[in-house]
Amino acid sequence: MKRIFLLFCLLPLLGQAQTKLSLAECVDLLAKNNLLYQQGSLQAEAAQAQLRQTKSQIFPQIYITADQSLNLGRSIDQYTNAYIDQLYSYNSISTGFQMPVYQGGKLANQTRQGTLLKESAIENRTAVLNAQTILLMQGYVNVLATKALFEAAQQQVESSQQQVDKVQKQVDAGTAGNNLLAEIKAQLANDKYLQVTALSNYRTARLALFQRMNVTPDDNIEFEPLLPKENIVPAAANSTELYENAIKTFPEIRSAELNRQSYKYLVKSIKALNFPSLNLSTNVRAFYASTNDNLDYFKQLNATRNGYINLGLNIPIMGRWVTRPRVELAKVQERQAQNTLDITNQQLRQAIETAVLNLNAMADKHAAAEGQVESLGAAFAVVESKFNAGVSSIFEYTLSKAKLAQAQGTAIQAKYDYLMQQRLLQYYRQGNWQGVF
Repeated sequence: MKRIFLLFCLLPLLGQAQTKLSLAECVDLLAKNNLLYQQGSLQAEAAQAQLRQTKSQIFPQIYITADQSLNLGRSIDQYTNAYIDQLYSYNSISTGFQMPVYQGGKLANQTRQGTLLKESAIENRTAVLNAQTILLMQGYVNVLATKALFEAAQQQVESSQQQVDKVQKQVDAGTAGNNLLAEIKAQLANDKYLQVTALSNYRTARLALFQRMNVTPDDNIEFEPLLPKENIVPAAANSTELYENAIKTFPEIRSAELNRQSYKYLVKSIKALNFPSLNLSTNVRAFYASTNDNLDYFKQLNATRNGYINLGLNIPIMGRWVTRPRVELAKVQERQAQNTLDITNQQLRQAIETAVLNLNAMADKHAAAEGQVESLGAAFAVVESKFNAGVSSIFEYTLSKAKLAQAQGTAIQAKYDYLMQQRLLQYYRQGNWQGVF
């Protein structure tokens, strides 16, 4: 019984346990909740529905109609075609179907256009997710970087607090003056301010990441760290080669190309209106009129049944006057689509060139920052030892400590920028996110 009671007491604490999310899990949440990606999915569904609607025009249209009327005053008797002046009811029923036989390739070209638009929408949906994933990855890395900077700021505060405690003891013992204690406390206050700023930056980065995933912020959620990608060598990255491979696989390029191709079939479907069209239709009909007292309802339907088969030919005479402006507009839209494709290619090429340049720069910057931290750390250790021995001034101590803190912050930021560029370049090299996370 005691164990059960203890378990119930611990349940609220267990519910507040921290949860760790990896970058891959964050991407899954992005695909599930991001509204821009959902909009792309809806556009793909709309394109699929539009294609089904176009294809449905090829099939015969079967129909059944029924009419019921009550005639007053002077009218025509359906049996004798004579004028009558009486109240009588009239009922008819018919069935038939219509089917396009030939329309100059209009429906076939509309179907080809719809197929390309559907495929373009599907590729665009993937492209939207990829673009959102890049922004998510940048936000994820920013959270890790700001967290590391906040932890470094905490360490600086702890170090300054230890110095304050040490100098306070010296002041109490009469071996140090109050001016030295005041200067050390000023350094502690400055470090606390930097700690508060770092904490604010960390919280802001977390909020931005949750908003990107469209998830309610939760302080109990932590994010898993990223490890360096050892298989990516900066010198091996060639922007031209990466771009030539990317234009064959990247969904934004395929989407723009498919959209451009669709306008060719739009032009053909419009021009098809200038050709003759052939339609087949049939109808079977029967009616009942109350003016005929000799036959009941079903016998009248049997006696009045009739039908027809019609093959209709439509030859446009001045149709080009109507279709010519539409063709000109479609050709302009095709050129606009080509321009969009060129812009997309340009943006992809520039993004890859920037990624290659940044990876090489970040690799050098990261190595230089690590070396700077190592040298300044050794220098600060010497200054701190002298300061504790009383042979170094407070000015030298605070200056050396500030330089070390700045170098540590630079190294932390350079590390996470390098991790980000590694993964981004791997994505551009592969054309997908497999193994990137």
